Amino acid sequence: MGNFLPLLEVNVNESMPLGEGALYGLQMLLVGMLIIFSVLSLLWLSLEISGAIFRKLAGKTKPVAEKKVEATAPVVNTVSDTELIAVLTAAIAAMESAPACRFRVVSFKRK
Repeated sequence: MGNFLPLLEVNVNESMPLGEGALYGLQMLLVGMLIIFSVLSLLWLSLEISGAIFRKLAGKTKPVAEKKVEATAPVVNTVSDTELIAVLTAAIAAMESAPACRFRVVSFKRK
């Protein structure tokens, strides 16, 4: 590790004065932050490049012909409220796999 990072060379067995230890700690902090932000910058750059490539590829695809939907009159349900409550109660009973006497439908809202 000698010539690779001379900043990391320190003899831990020696006792350092407080100022030298603080300076070494500050140097390690700066080196660590530099490495972290370099890697984050590379990740950001790779995401930007891949995003640009995908946006360019998405622009080259042929648009799908849109189907024209004819306007139709809304279908009006002629189901009475009592029939609807019976259907809701049966559906809940089927989902809960329990007899219908354990619960009752108090209210419902029609949209």
